Amino acid sequence: IDCAIELGHECVAFTEHDTVANAIKVQKYYKKVKANNPDFKVILGNEIYLCRDGLSAENFERGVDKYYHFILLAKDKIGHQQIRELSTRAWGRSWMNGKIRRVPTYYQDLIDIISTNSGHVIASTGCLGGFLPGAILRYNANPSPEMYEKIKGWCIGMEGIFGKGNFYLEMQPSKNIEQIIVNKFLKKLSDELGIKYIITTDSHYLKKED
Repeated sequence: IDCAIELGHECVAFTEHDTVANAIKVQKYYKKVKANNPDFKVILGNEIYLCRDGLSAENFERGVDKYYHFILLAKDKIGHQQIRELSTRAWGRSWMNGKIRRVPTYYQDLIDIISTNSGHVIASTGCLGGFLPGAILRYNANPSPEMYEKIKGWCIGMEGIFGKGNFYLEMQPSKNIEQIIVNKFLKKLSDELGIKYIITTDSHYLKKED
């Protein structure tokens, strides 16, 4: 928060890897700095692991199933309640995989919780660990009309869940060649589908010298 204010940003979002516990500490600190920074905003969210419906320790297929990153940002109190409910479901079905706890959110969870009362949560496609960037890179390596339509269909489906204007294609500034490929493809998708893109960076790059 201090760094974002120093850099002149209007807001900062908190999206740790499938935990919303940070919200308590963030809100307490935000109250302290708000008096001297009344226009600065804090956005609470979560970076979930979006997985196929029904994924469990018993049916996980190594090399097939992925724990795709996906960003959720609360627009209001209802939105944060929805995010908390999603997290509760995911942690309730979580399991240990070696030393790592897997916390999957299903697509059906998004349908049950978000689409029934959309407009309170903003979603974005995430980093290279997300489903869409991964699909784009697979398409780039082996393009086919079927894969292209699958990519478009996924985006349209997600916009349908979150509502028009609440789903974004996420680009990240980078010299990484894969990220550059993804960014260019996302711009093309944005133009074709009319879905806006958002340019983000994370705390690793939130430095004054950058």
